[in-house]
Amino acid sequence: MDEIQLGADEPVRLDVVDGIARLVLSRPAVRNAVSDDLLDGLWAALDSPVLDRAGALVLTGAGRGFCAGADLGALRAAVEGDAEAVLGPMVARLHAIVLRLRALPMPVVAAIEGAAVGGGMGLALAADLLVLGRSAVLVPGSLVMGASPDAGVSYFLARALGGIRATAALLLNEALDAPTLLAQGLATAVVDDGEALAAAMTLAWRVRHVPTGSLLATRRLVDLAPTHDLGRHLDAEEREFRSLWNGAEFREGVAAFLDGGRSHLAPPAPIRLVDTGAR
Repeated sequence: MDEIQLGADEPVRLDVVDGIARLVLSRPAVRNAVSDDLLDGLWAALDSPVLDRAGALVLTGAGRGFCAGADLGALRAAVEGDAEAVLGPMVARLHAIVLRLRALPMPVVAAIEGAAVGGGMGLALAADLLVLGRSAVLVPGSLVMGASPDAGVSYFLARALGGIRATAALLLNEALDAPTLLAQGLATAVVDDGEALAAAMTLAWRVRHVPTGSLLATRRLVDLAPTHDLGRHLDAEEREFRSLWNGAEFREGVAAFLDGGRSHLAPPAPIRLVDTGAR
């Protein structure tokens, strides 16, 4: 097992187990609240050469929650002093991390136990696949403090729920529970409490061989789809496909499919998830 621990108090842990990277927010005493040290650790982890040995990344939190949002000490310093000096760098780094997660050349699976609030909700929704414990909740958290959404929360909610439903969730500070997230298409699977990490590792193992070019093209197309009419989107799909079909990944993938009669993405064993929403 390769492992890197970052920061004096180890606010972030990164290791690689059987080709799957595990990135753990590790400030359990404060429910992994977002601080300067945690953001520094996340950025260092996402830039670590340890990831070169992984085919997928699982993002999770230590202890009883995924991430409680902004650290209370930072909020107190912001209202008692220079808010721009305190919050400006934090928001900029948090947004850079969300963009980095969306640009990683490997599938990202979030494993959520407990609450993901504010910026923590944005980090969770930036993943490609989202596995929740049955009691997990995602909470916007911003408007109740006189702030506005950040970390991509309004973006991800609007795409999944539509403008009216997303606005209601933000205004009401709605705690979106696991069944609701599954029904609305924001979650991939709901499992028993305490099992989210194991289920996320299983999903990560399943998608660890997705070709990098295909993954990045798919993310771009999915992100563009709400802004396109059908004609523009078909053009975008054609451009992405053309960029891939002469590459080694495409040729190797087709050859493997033809030789084996099945996709190399097929799971090695049944995936035992409590509820995937499939019917």
